[in-house]
Amino acid sequence: MTKTHATSSATIDLPHLIPKLIEALNEKNIRYCHWKSNFSLTSALAGDLDLDLLVDRSDLTNALNVLTSLGFKRAFVRNTPEIPGVSHYYGFDPDTAILIHVHLFTNVLTGESFVKSHMFPFENMLLADGYQFEGIRVTSKSAELVIFIVRHMIKYGSLLDIIYLIGKSEEIKAELLWLLDGADIDKATEYLAEYCPVVDSDLFKQCIQSLSLNTSMLSRILLARKMRRRLFIYKRNSFFAHHRSYGMFLSGYIFQRMRGLRRNKMIESGGSVIAILGADATGKSTMVKETKRWLGSVFATRKVHAGRPPSTLMTAPLNLILQLIRRLKPGISGQYNAPATNETNAPEKPPKGISALLLGVRSVVLAWDRRALLLKVHRWAANGQIVICDRYPSEIVGAMDSPRLQRAPGMPGIIGKIYRRLESMEKRLYQQIPPPDVALKLHVSVATAKQRNNDRNKPGKETDEYLEYRHSLNRKWQKPGTQYMYDVDTEQTLEATILNVKKNIWESL
Repeated sequence: MTKTHATSSATIDLPHLIPKLIEALNEKNIRYCHWKSNFSLTSALAGDLDLDLLVDRSDLTNALNVLTSLGFKRAFVRNTPEIPGVSHYYGFDPDTAILIHVHLFTNVLTGESFVKSHMFPFENMLLADGYQFEGIRVTSKSAELVIFIVRHMIKYGSLLDIIYLIGKSEEIKAELLWLLDGADIDKATEYLAEYCPVVDSDLFKQCIQSLSLNTSMLSRILLARKMRRRLFIYKRNSFFAHHRSYGMFLSGYIFQRMRGLRRNKMIESGGSVIAILGADATGKSTMVKETKRWLGSVFATRKVHAGRPPSTLMTAPLNLILQLIRRLKPGISGQYNAPATNETNAPEKPPKGISALLLGVRSVVLAWDRRALLLKVHRWAANGQIVICDRYPSEIVGAMDSPRLQRAPGMPGIIGKIYRRLESMEKRLYQQIPPPDVALKLHVSVATAKQRNNDRNKPGKETDEYLEYRHSLNRKWQKPGTQYMYDVDTEQTLEATILNVKKNIWESL
């Protein structure tokens, strides 16, 4: 058999996890094959595309055991009904940090792009005849040619797919020509006669000709309608159920975009709140951005900044008033940021008088907003989303994004009484914030932090004393109930730090 494109003899640099998966499937004598889009198999083996594996039903349990043993996690598509016989598994390659997607089938479901519309009895056809490429078992080109023609003609008979296929004629033609270079058309028609007798060889060859030549869209649509009428018996849903599935798909997609989610897959084990913590110059912002990009490319993922929560309806007027006061009367604004540099690293004493009251009000309002945001975050996670939190409150008074008000037993009069009440309110609000599921505490030596800070090209750099104070508190960060907590040394290279962060996160999801 001639091997071209995906079946080139050149060695492919595979992510470490993929050869381990292939080796395990082969050692267990599991009956499987990579059954479609083998034209792009090289990209799939490199981790850039899905691995579409068809597994014999009798070997499904063994195949699932292999996936589980290699750390693959099952995922499902949000707002879309589960399709029996089709599932998604994702594995983390420890060397490249690539997420390997195994699209696992026990039934041959194919057809329209957005809703798998037809189920065919092609399992034995695909599994019985094939070859190996880079160790993976691949269905024969003759068998794949049958699948290719059938599923593309179904697509050309669907309005949404026609819109999607505009401009893709050359891509389809290139893949078909690759299949024809090595496929036996007579063998393919024999497969049709045995497994799909409603499609005769003449119609099959007409479809090949239509897709391999630059025929008009109208001629393809008319031929596709003829093919779909023949394939009616293989439709998975009735007319009304089919359109209900499309309605669910479209409404789910609109709902997803309205929520600002790029992807809609969720891990079967549930959502997660991931807090990335670190003092200044530890690389926290970079890790938050990279984690969001990495997980958000596959799963329903959000990012929030717990240090700067949005105002709620209740606190918006107060925040507006406080901003006006800070502008008009900066001397009594209650601004309170400077840490002390004494031996205990304790925050300085709070201001007195009206300034103390303003500080108390500002701190309680901020605590309320943080609690409101993080309660919402945990609701998102309870519904399957992954939420990346840039910073997360602790219960250490004076720490970053944590309670700010100190005990002031010596503050006399009504102002002292109000201040102490505000201090109790703030403490209670922070106690009501649920812990994150995962906390990654980034740290570097103070000397490195100072060097990085000095190298920054920005105005208003933090002082060395401020950095020392922040770093000392960051090491003490704690939130009772946090299930997974990791210390991440960011003294190492950026690539090594990113890989370490991703490993820790994947283990905890």
